[in-house]
Amino acid sequence: MSDDSTETIAVLNMTSVVGIVVCFVIAAGALFALPTLESRGIGFETAFWIVSAAELVTALGIIYFVLNLHEERG
Repeated sequence: MSDDSTETIAVLNMTSVVGIVVCFVIAAGALFALPTLESRGIGFETAFWIVSAAELVTALGIIYFVLNLHEERG
């Protein structure tokens, strides 16, 4: 075993961790947004598609952040 400085180390990317948490909080909040949007006068179908779009964006965000969760430093 040698102490080569050319070895890469996987380091946790804190920006990705924060992004995952933020996307999760937004997605969890969107689950309860449908009745709130309906009580403000928006029709069910429109409110449903708004919530669906928010869920899709947060799911894509979580996928992006998970794929960039580790950085390699050498």
